[in-house]
Amino acid sequence: MSLSPEEIRKMSKEEREKLLRELRIELIKLRTQARVGTLRNIGRLRVVRKNIARILTIMREEELGGK
Repeated sequence: MSLSPEEIRKMSKEEREKLLRELRIELIKLRTQARVGTLRNIGRLRVVRKNIARILTIMREEELGGK
């Protein structure tokens, strides 16, 4: 499931950091499955990478905007 920027902005900083850790772990697992050949939903890799990028972008925007 793809996260919208609005959903991410509504989260607290702690929630975002927790979700980011979980997504990075999931990405590692998906990459491992892809190498082994057991990955069934290859599109999930793209969704996870995009969600990670969205979270990092919003965190950076808030960091720069808060100064």
